[in-house]
Amino acid sequence: MRQEMIIPSLRQRLTDRASVGLLLLVGGMFCLFRVMLGPSHLSAAELVTPFLMLFAQLVLAPIPWQWTGDDAPMASVGRGFLQSLVFGLLWVGLLVTLLHLLSMERPPDVGPPPGLDLPPPGGPHGPGPGGRPFPALGLGVLNLAASIIFGWLFAGREATRLRELRTAGLLRQARSQALQGQLEPHVLYNALNSLSELVHEDPAAAEEMIARLADLYRMLTRHGEVELLPLAKERQLVEAYLAMESMRLGPRLRVRWAWPAWADDLRLPPLLLQPLAENAIKHGISPCDTGGELELGVVREGARVALFAANTGLPLAPGAKEGVGLGNLRERLELRRELDASLTLGQEGDRTVARVSMKEKP
Repeated sequence: MRQEMIIPSLRQRLTDRASVGLLLLVGGMFCLFRVMLGPSHLSAAELVTPFLMLFAQLVLAPIPWQWTGDDAPMASVGRGFLQSLVFGLLWVGLLVTLLHLLSMERPPDVGPPPGLDLPPPGGPHGPGPGGRPFPALGLGVLNLAASIIFGWLFAGREATRLRELRTAGLLRQARSQALQGQLEPHVLYNALNSLSELVHEDPAAAEEMIARLADLYRMLTRHGEVELLPLAKERQLVEAYLAMESMRLGPRLRVRWAWPAWADDLRLPPLLLQPLAENAIKHGISPCDTGGELELGVVREGARVALFAANTGLPLAPGAKEGVGLGNLRERLELRRELDASLTLGQEGDRTVARVSMKEKP
């Protein structure tokens, strides 16, 4: 992992209730076991030590196994072991030394009776806390071994979780691209239907529409190759589509844009606004004898942004099913979970409004 990936991984461990609960449980059992073996009174350092050591294992032990400098989720066994050994010697040594210094209690300076040569309290290595030897070396070796083992286990678990997330993300992306690919022929199919209506009525207009159809197909191809693009490109695509529909519908189609200047620079997934416009024309304006007005726009809603298409054609029929375009769009939005997007279609006064709302920065 890279450094910017290790920090979220560390945050994930600290917020994992199962890991924190296990830490508290093991630390509590260790303290209970210590009370059963030794005196009933334990110093503050002896009470804190198990929890501090376990917390350090949870936070620090996986880091050397995760540090690879690239996108790999976990280091190899050899590299991870060496990194864990060096890193463990540093933090375990510092922590054990700190705990040892904090736990030292100075006994009263009272020497042995004259002429009595007694060994120093605590054995040949000197006194420890309360006259007992402090097993600093044994504690350090034990935690060093634990840091290597626990680090490998925690890092392996998180590497597996990361691979699963990446696989799921790739599957969603592939599905989204497949749906996007299905939408492109659908747009062209509707455009060809419009073209067929003009072939006999207005051959000159039909010829012009063929040229516009080529431009539309070129734009659709570019849209299908990217994951995000400026919203200004989406507007160009919609304008090309509306130009073709205007040739077919004539004055029955009246278009109005509510488009602020800042909307052009928004980078969003492609083919969000086009299905809204297509649905409005196909189900609202085209079947209406008098046509209607189509308003397309973008608005901010706090930290979210919304794209909408509102038309004054035929009102939305109760229980009407979504067309292919909106159904395809809804499924694509559900796959892009990072957008936190929603699609709504309903009647607002004399207008039928389709709206896509999402986070401004996906």
